[in-house]
Amino acid sequence: MDAKKKYLPKLRQDIKLMETSCAEDGSKQWLLFDPIRNKYFTIGEVSFILISLWEADSEIEDFLSKNNRKIDIDYNDLEVFIHFLHQNYLIVQEEENSFKKLYQEYKKSKQSPVKWLIHNYLFIRIPLFKPDRWLEQNIKYINFLYTKTWQNLVLILGFMGILLVLQNLDTFLSTFLYFFSYEGFLYYVISLIFVKSMHELGHAFTAKRYGSKVASMGVAFLVLFPVLYTDTTDSWKLKSKYQRLQIVLAGMKTELYLAMISTFLWVFLPDGSLKSIAFIIATTSWITSLLINISPFLRFDGYYVLSDVTDSKNLQPRSFAMARWFIRKNILGLEETLPEVLATKKKNFFITYAILTWIYRFFLFLGIAFLVYYFAFKVLGIILFLVEIIWFILMPIYKEFLYWWSKKDILKWNKTNKISFGIFCLFVILLFIPWNSNVNIPAIIEAKSFVQIYSPKHAQIKELLLEKHQEVKQGDVLIVLYSPQLELEISQVEKEINILNIQLDKLAGFKTMLEQRFVLEEQLSRKNKELSSLQEIKSKLKVTAPFDGIAYLNDYFHLNQWVDDKTPIIDLYNLDSLELVGFCPENMLQYINIGDKLKFFVKSGDITTIKGEVIGLETISTPYLQYPELSSNFKGSIATRTDTNKLLKTEQAYYKVTAKININDEILNRRFHGTAVISAEASSIAKRFFNFTISTIIKESGF
Repeated sequence: MDAKKKYLPKLRQDIKLMETSCAEDGSKQWLLFDPIRNKYFTIGEVSFILISLWEADSEIEDFLSKNNRKIDIDYNDLEVFIHFLHQNYLIVQEEENSFKKLYQEYKKSKQSPVKWLIHNYLFIRIPLFKPDRWLEQNIKYINFLYTKTWQNLVLILGFMGILLVLQNLDTFLSTFLYFFSYEGFLYYVISLIFVKSMHELGHAFTAKRYGSKVASMGVAFLVLFPVLYTDTTDSWKLKSKYQRLQIVLAGMKTELYLAMISTFLWVFLPDGSLKSIAFIIATTSWITSLLINISPFLRFDGYYVLSDVTDSKNLQPRSFAMARWFIRKNILGLEETLPEVLATKKKNFFITYAILTWIYRFFLFLGIAFLVYYFAFKVLGIILFLVEIIWFILMPIYKEFLYWWSKKDILKWNKTNKISFGIFCLFVILLFIPWNSNVNIPAIIEAKSFVQIYSPKHAQIKELLLEKHQEVKQGDVLIVLYSPQLELEISQVEKEINILNIQLDKLAGFKTMLEQRFVLEEQLSRKNKELSSLQEIKSKLKVTAPFDGIAYLNDYFHLNQWVDDKTPIIDLYNLDSLELVGFCPENMLQYINIGDKLKFFVKSGDITTIKGEVIGLETISTPYLQYPELSSNFKGSIATRTDTNKLLKTEQAYYKVTAKININDEILNRRFHGTAVISAEASSIAKRFFNFTISTIIKESGF
């Protein structure tokens, strides 16, 4: 061969060419399949014609002139295609230089163990076996699972199970607490492995049902947690979008069917191990299906469903490229070529999807960073935390800023970047100027002198000497009650006492009856005590104020109404004893001083804003919380956990803040909780964040 001329290389004989579904613009597409690497390459009509006319070792110019009527392509386009074949190792490597190049590429692709772990510890795949033959042999046994009859039966059972669970929702939700333990956690881990195994088998059998090869199955480590995975790459060759979509959805459908059947069984199974197993499988399946698999922002089933439904292959890379172009244009005013020409609707979809994915990933990686920090031992936790923050959050931002910096020579001031610069300056001002002077803390208002008055017996209201809300003095009669049952009991005891007295009088002169006399005296003593007790209860039916204060009659009580001994009738409190108690986190304590003014906003919103003044700051943190309504265990804002003594222990340091409040004739018939907004020392957001970071580092630096 003439060394100066260029010739067509030899294509590998094991490469397979197959037709696939049409492109987004409706044009035909084909797949080139590399069986060695189990990799597919999508090519268009021009590339397909080139391969069908390919003549290895032909001179390029001769090949073009010979086929110029069959294909519209020039010399440069053909060289680009040949370069594509070379880059993806789709040609026969015969020359010594080719082998050297392959070896160099292999060395470049090798990563150090540390770098590999950084890239892959979030999701590591380890293939264990090739299941294709086993799937082929066993698919006949599960074909009934794909029938309409079975699917309709599961949907009916699931619908019935959900309705019945809603009727017993409190029991169902309370079962979560039963399994909220180390033993329950173990059961959930086992259940999760089982459910995810069924999930992957759903993918595998469905792929096999449509004629796709399942290359491998194995273990995937999702943030170091093991689950099964299935390689269904071969499904790309399917022409039918519906079939590809069914393979993608098969895992989620399997989990949802498991959830429906288990939910139905939970309702009817008797208490015991089987009912517990049904509950665990049901909740695990619902949670993993709805919260994990359905998400389109990570490359789980939801992502591939969205990709197929919108006919957007390589959705994330294309969306990210389009979003970067959009940001550079609308922030820097940088005029760059569009990554690809798309319809306006599709372009907007890509940009929106990419931005939502970045936001989702930011919070996801941030959450994972804190998760691995708290659940790993401290040294490993710090390392993994830094990896998450630096590698997955800061590094992409840094690379984008580097790209912006590389364009500084071609950038000029324009309307777009002037607006962006102005917004940036405003942001910096808001970040560093000390304008924020409010400190918000969870707080509670209660009266130290406070009592709820109950009826001592089931009784009827005979006299109401109290308005709905009025000031009273100690000893004032508030309400008079009458209990026929109590009167009857007193009358019966009095009669019994009279009878015992008569019997004792008859025995007074008989010395031989001393033993019987002692028995009667003992009975008389007991009956006198019983009478005293009943009379004491009767005296309490005339309810008096135990101290000076404001008495509040509950709205649903009126004259002649019957009351029980379990419902409070009157709330009595002393305005002078009202006090606000708040809890300030450690990083905000430095901004609060004695004498700072505050406003208290009640969470329920049923009384107006209350003003007050800080009168006390404790310098020792509160390890235990005395007010359950402020605890996260009871939907409050202070993170707590219950210790072995059933006490509410705070997860971080909180300092008690007390305040004097000004309340004018407010109806305070119970304890109120809400938020105290303190007008404290002005400080910037940046300063507060810096102080928070430093305090956290100091607190967590101990080993």
